[in-house]
Amino acid sequence: MFKNLNPSAVGISARQSELIELALTTGFRGLDLEVDDFLRRAKNQGLAQTIQFIASARISIGGFELPVEWRGDEETYKAQLAEFEGALGFAKDAKVHACLTHVLPESDYLPYHENFELHRTRLAEISEVLGKHNIRLAVGYYAAQSRRGREQFQFIHEADALSLLLKSVPGDNVGLLLDTWDWYVGGGTVDSLNGLGVNDVAYVRIADAPADADRESLSEEQRQLHNEEGTTSIDEIARALKEGGYKGPVTVAAHRSCFDGMNGEAIARKCNEVLTAIWKVAEEGPIAS
Repeated sequence: MFKNLNPSAVGISARQSELIELALTTGFRGLDLEVDDFLRRAKNQGLAQTIQFIASARISIGGFELPVEWRGDEETYKAQLAEFEGALGFAKDAKVHACLTHVLPESDYLPYHENFELHRTRLAEISEVLGKHNIRLAVGYYAAQSRRGREQFQFIHEADALSLLLKSVPGDNVGLLLDTWDWYVGGGTVDSLNGLGVNDVAYVRIADAPADADRESLSEEQRQLHNEEGTTSIDEIARALKEGGYKGPVTVAAHRSCFDGMNGEAIARKCNEVLTAIWKVAEEGPIAS
């Protein structure tokens, strides 16, 4: 596994070349890509010019968000998927590891079983497109209660339900976007992660939760930096990933408020510090209780 930086998630804003330099100078081997901006510049300036900083740097693209509206009508989905497929030529030079997306916890249009089938079918189609470029499809879910209650039909918002969906999707490159905060809030454990299999983990985000909070009432503003008093079993998960041979990105994904008053370099160094401590436990230290 390798240390990965998602600048926008932690409140860092800069030009692509500056973000690459920041990631490298603060000890990261991977960087998440703002793919909408990247593809827009590639269309206007040409792919060769747009990708030159990434291709020449000693850094991989840990992940980028899937730029396809895949949960809605068929016509829009098919058109956007075709456009996306045509733009994926950058993936090899950029050393892309994973494409990220989330299952939404409810729908206004489809009851559970119909929505499950839509997800199973379309995720399989998307993974096939990505597989041609050796990119994994990392699928996550949103566990917070605040994400639900506005639409008619509930859908996946728990670890076991997402695991069932992932197992139903064909394709060796489909895997879990393991967000330790959502995994915990959605009832996931280290045992359930091992039951799914480390080989089925495609991307990892690290955020802790306060020890004194009720799990079901946690809000995303309570996504904390990993600490000894946290409750999301991050150290145990890191050990399981290490022992299972996970080779993908690991990214700090605490709420932006954790970095109030810090500039971009300070934020990046803090993220690296958090990951270094996790690495130490995973490789040689005791597992925190």
